[in-house]
Amino acid sequence: MMDPERMDLSPLDPARDPERWSRVIAVTLMRVEAALLSRTSADGVLDLVGAWSRPILAAAAILALVLGTADAIIGSRPSPLDRASEARRMAVLSDHSLGRGQRPTGGQLLVALRSRSAR
Repeated sequence: MMDPERMDLSPLDPARDPERWSRVIAVTLMRVEAALLSRTSADGVLDLVGAWSRPILAAAAILALVLGTADAIIGSRPSPLDRASEARRMAVLSDHSLGRGQRPTGGQLLVALRSRSAR
C-alpha cells in the first residue's frame, strides 16, 4: 500500500536556492553546446542525419527477414492466374447479385474467394 502522507518535494524546488539553480542551468547549457559543436563541426548536417542510415537499414533487413519467414510459414502467395480467377469469380458474383438488385453477402464473397472450381 502507499504511504498516506504526501512526499516532500521541496528540496527539488529551484526557487529554494536560485544561485545553485543558475549554476546547474549554466553547466547544462555548456555541456549541450559542447556536444552540438562536436557533432556539427566534425560532420555536416547530412552526415549527422546519415549516421542513422546503418541502424535503420539493419532494422529494415531484420523486419524483411521476419516478414519473409512469416509469409513462408503461413502459406504461399497465389499465382497471377489464381488472382485472375478470384477476380473473375468476384465479378460473376457481383454481376449476378446486382442483376437481382441485391448486394452480395459476406458469406457469398467468402465462398467466391475460396472456390477453386473456376481454375
